[in-house]
Amino acid sequence: MLHIFLCPKCFNYRIVSRKPDAICFHCGAKLYKSNIDYVEYIDMSEQEREKYKENFIKRIRAYQDEIDSVLTDSEVNK
Repeated sequence: MLHIFLCPKCFNYRIVSRKPDAICFHCGAKLYKSNIDYVEYIDMSEQEREKYKENFIKRIRAYQDEIDSVLTDSEVNK
């Protein structure tokens, strides 16, 4: 079974068959497994793939902002 992974740093796609802990070929970051499967991915148009990637980027950045906020708050409360 083929799985679609996305890089949280450079946001490239990678199709992986047997590695649950895939690494990005572009930047070396550990990849996140997407919630779409290979058949869905190949059926998507280029615009749909780009939209999916944009939504992924928004989620990653929102998560990072939340983590940064928590870290900043904990530093202030020391």
